[in-house]
Amino acid sequence: MYDAHIHLDKYSEADQFHIINNEIIDGYIAIAMDYVSSQKLLQLNQHDNVHIALGFHPEQVIDSNEISSILSLIDDHHNELIAIGEVGLPQYLMREQPNLNVQPYINTLEQFIIKATQYDLPIVLHAVYDDAIATLDLLDKYAIKKAHFHWFKASDDVINRLLKTNYMVSVTPDILWNPKTRKVVSTFPLERLMIETDGPWPHVGFEVHHIHKQLSAIIKEIALIKSLDIETVHQKVSDNTRRFYNL
Repeated sequence: MYDAHIHLDKYSEADQFHIINNEIIDGYIAIAMDYVSSQKLLQLNQHDNVHIALGFHPEQVIDSNEISSILSLIDDHHNELIAIGEVGLPQYLMREQPNLNVQPYINTLEQFIIKATQYDLPIVLHAVYDDAIATLDLLDKYAIKKAHFHWFKASDDVINRLLKTNYMVSVTPDILWNPKTRKVVSTFPLERLMIETDGPWPHVGFEVHHIHKQLSAIIKEIALIKSLDIETVHQKVSDNTRRFYNL
């Protein structure tokens, strides 16, 4: 069982220790959010079950110097990385700030896509709703082969465009109550699905450091939605993650 998207550096040291050492999990895809986050993950990468991606989460103010520093970290440590990410476009920030100039975010995303191409690494994306369209255009431009749209949700038209690609999507425990996430699971074939916590993001009914419990609940719900047995789903989503991230 793999957590395909977790912000491991955002947990307390005690929770990190518990997650890495006590949870029955095969591996964590630990995703950076900024420069400090990237540095912390490089330190956590010493653990065999931690696999890291460096990037800049788009739901924040862009600092060009910080972006340059993260890109330099990627250059220096690309052999230690499993992916580039989390990168994408600021869907929720744009909702809060309707006049936000999105072009710098598109330019930043393009820089990270170029790095993914340069080092032949998968890219982990925060690109939901209509932001997925601009993102897919950039992925097409650079002929990106491996893209992971984490916690994906979108309109039917956007879902259908993504379905025409070979890219992966992942879902969180909100599959238990969110019809948008359930729609993604019912629409995408099992071969295109991974599971994640996006920890330490809180999900109702779960402690943020109980990773196995969260992932088990997702597997059970996927099985219910797709009328499959739990073990089949468990095995397949694990295989998907291993294959996608070359584990």
